[in-house]
Amino acid sequence: MKIIVTTTHSVKESDILLQEFLQETRWEFVPRRRKSLAYISREHESPGIVVWHNDGPVLHLADEKFFFHPSMAKIRINAYRNRQIIDPLIKACDLKAQDHVLDCTLGMGADSIVAAYFTGIKVVGLEASFPAAMMVKWGMKTYHSGINWLDEAIHRIEAVPADHKTFLKSLPDDSFDIVYFDPMFRQPLMDSKPLAPLRLLADHDPLTAESLAEACRVARKRVVMKELYRSGEMQRLGFDEFVGSLNNPIRYGYVLTDRSSRKKGKRC
Repeated sequence: MKIIVTTTHSVKESDILLQEFLQETRWEFVPRRRKSLAYISREHESPGIVVWHNDGPVLHLADEKFFFHPSMAKIRINAYRNRQIIDPLIKACDLKAQDHVLDCTLGMGADSIVAAYFTGIKVVGLEASFPAAMMVKWGMKTYHSGINWLDEAIHRIEAVPADHKTFLKSLPDDSFDIVYFDPMFRQPLMDSKPLAPLRLLADHDPLTAESLAEACRVARKRVVMKELYRSGEMQRLGFDEFVGSLNNPIRYGYVLTDRSSRKKGKRC
């Protein structure tokens, strides 16, 4: 899919971060010159247009806007800070301070932000869709809420444009404590405007047994997956431990790796 980059009417083309963004993405830059986005799209036969704002990039695609925002991550962390409600992700991962987490399906980055807050260290997030990875990476880089704990968690995430199927194979054994998967749900639970454009860009392939085996090799503690309970994916792949509310269709399954399971009689 062709994507071009332009600016708002007020942003200067010489913006340093914009130039760095263009250098990394190698997307064509088109001066705005007071033209409408619809005109630029027709003129350059490009279905996707990234508009660079002072606070980061916004992708316009199929009448949708895609841009980074912490949304649910902020709410989930606040639930812990204000009411001591421990997020199900933290329970499923048995996450401890300083644990190294590899998020194989970054998406909008909410789970990575939650993990980064609780571990206090860098979280590596993989995103197979290059456009989605770039929008989230640069959206995170330019995001500043003024809330220190939130900004610090966001800026601890290393967004990597890579397919986990290949990336996992390149890693040595025991490279991370936790390897995490959140495959795109085939049937969304509700109409979500922020996620609509992500669905156009995301990899919809289900997790494979081969990738799970690689994840087990890479993870020192456990491999975790978030899925809809009714999807059957947990059962298909052998995630026979579940964390979550019986009233919530979203569940977290985990399998322990060989290193962590020897004393517990479980194997990945």
